[in-house]
Amino acid sequence: ELKLPKLRTLDVFSGCGGLSEGFHQAGVSETLWAIEMWEPAAQAFRLNNPGTTVFTEDCNVNVVLKLVMSGEKTNSLGQKLPQKGDVEMLCGGPPCQGFSGMNRFNSRTYSKFKNSLVVSFLSYCDYYRPRFFLLENVRNFVSFKRSMVLKLTLRCLVRMGYQCTFGVLQAGQYGVAQTRRRAIVLAAAPGEKLPMFPEPLHVFAPRACQLSGVVDDKKFVSNITR
Repeated sequence: ELKLPKLRTLDVFSGCGGLSEGFHQAGVSETLWAIEMWEPAAQAFRLNNPGTTVFTEDCNVNVVLKLVMSGEKTNSLGQKLPQKGDVEMLCGGPPCQGFSGMNRFNSRTYSKFKNSLVVSFLSYCDYYRPRFFLLENVRNFVSFKRSMVLKLTLRCLVRMGYQCTFGVLQAGQYGVAQTRRRAIVLAAAPGEKLPMFPEPLHVFAPRACQLSGVVDDKKFVSNITR
């Protein structure tokens, strides 16, 4: 069995660590740093990942990023900050309330603020320039406001020099006992191989696995099976 070094990972909007845990179980990465605003979730991450430095900070304010960019090595609590060149993989799921189809008020100020956190997340990518990047969000992320946010995300990554792909994965096809579609944006730095999405493990209703979007006032529906 070929064993490769695990990617040094920064998890932004980490919550209690569900996304990182998936990467850990896959043997892909080791989350050395995490940023989470809500203290109970941050504490849960610490308890489950004692080797991870967890910063309880608001990602919209970008305290960690500002400190690093100003030349600081530690924060006010003495926690070591990830420096440029340290982060090999950046992953995160920015708050999705503004994109969610369950939110009837997604044009209000609070929802717009939540949506802007995607840009904050991209700021970390722009500074650290990790080898790999993953963004997870609700499926409406790809179609919200005529795919405006998706297009912005992809354009930013391409301008940084990244190779990009995106899709909607159905969790039920990977062993989760429910129907749950999630938008995934993957990116790889120049010289790296852009990962492919894994093949589905279980059969699922085709209509629950489709990706649709509007381009130039025309609606397109894919025939993807994942």
